Amino acid sequence: MLRYLEIKAKLRELVISLPPGARLPSRTILVKRLQTTRTTLDKAFADLEKEGVIISRKGSGTYAADPLAGTLPQAENWGVMVPSISESIYSGMIRGIERFTEARGINIVVCGSDKSKEQQSYNIFRLMNSVVCGFIIVPVVSTSIEETYNTYQHLISSRIPFVFCNRPVEGINVPAVVSNDFYGGYMATKHLIERGYRHIAYIARHRHSTSINRYQGYASALQENGLTPDSALVMMEGGQNDEELYLSCHRLLSSDVPVDAIFCFNDYTALVVYRCIRDLGKRVSEDIGVIGYDSIEEGRLVEPQLTSVNYKSHEIGYKAAELLWSMLHGEGEQPDFPYYLFQPVIIENGSCQGPSHGSDRKESG
Repeated sequence: MLRYLEIKAKLRELVISLPPGARLPSRTILVKRLQTTRTTLDKAFADLEKEGVIISRKGSGTYAADPLAGTLPQAENWGVMVPSISESIYSGMIRGIERFTEARGINIVVCGSDKSKEQQSYNIFRLMNSVVCGFIIVPVVSTSIEETYNTYQHLISSRIPFVFCNRPVEGINVPAVVSNDFYGGYMATKHLIERGYRHIAYIARHRHSTSINRYQGYASALQENGLTPDSALVMMEGGQNDEELYLSCHRLLSSDVPVDAIFCFNDYTALVVYRCIRDLGKRVSEDIGVIGYDSIEEGRLVEPQLTSVNYKSHEIGYKAAELLWSMLHGEGEQPDFPYYLFQPVIIENGSCQGPSHGSDRKESG
């Protein structure tokens, strides 16, 4: 962290500890107390005054702002665009953004697009015409590349900084903070292989860049371990909703194609797969191992608890906020197209302990 940001954080803590309207110690005293320079202190003071945390009165001193006395200027506002506010992966990302913005007095306006490119474009244009000075955007998956491109190009033309999370958009060269989906798919499949599974399926609801990247990791892990990817075990478009996905999974598991494990694109897919496995009289882990992706809370509520790839959504949100802050305030290096790649990790539970695990037990219920 830049030195002045450390000083700024300490000053904010001091201000919060004071009653509204209280006078801060002189800058000479604060320079000594915080062991900093006057230049660094002045920069931190300027930011805090801009954010409405303090107010300076010429010839009198600096005071903790009093909202009730009308001393607060308009705070900095950011727009945060996600496909779905209710999904754990996005709520985790929002919490990461909030951890950064709350410490700096920034307001965030969160909009869910319901996975609609039209709704996302509407939200972006609406906030562009308000007081939002920057955006953090999880792009909606769209088959209309031109329409999506035009929305983001309009943002660029308006000189409003923005950062992508989850995935970049082709042709739009702005900062992107993503998780390594190829590596996540590779790790998940390798985890299943190491536990003795050999006939491993891959199931995704939709075909798009993220599901393709995870498939490529899946296929690479199979080939690395001497297993040939089988197209009969791959469903890249499993269904638009849970019931369509259930029927696709049911057809696969009822066919003559041997399946002893399933790598699911995400945990919501895995929960549908759980239901299908049990409806067919089979056991999760012992008969068919299951591994998900995103490590959502619901995956810990089923039995056995779901092994899943942790996406690191909180860290991604925090990093995106750092980047947007830097773009807005001109801090640090400003490369043309910074690309930050987070490496996912596996959270191991009981859903894929090996095909022989508990083979002498019978499924209860």
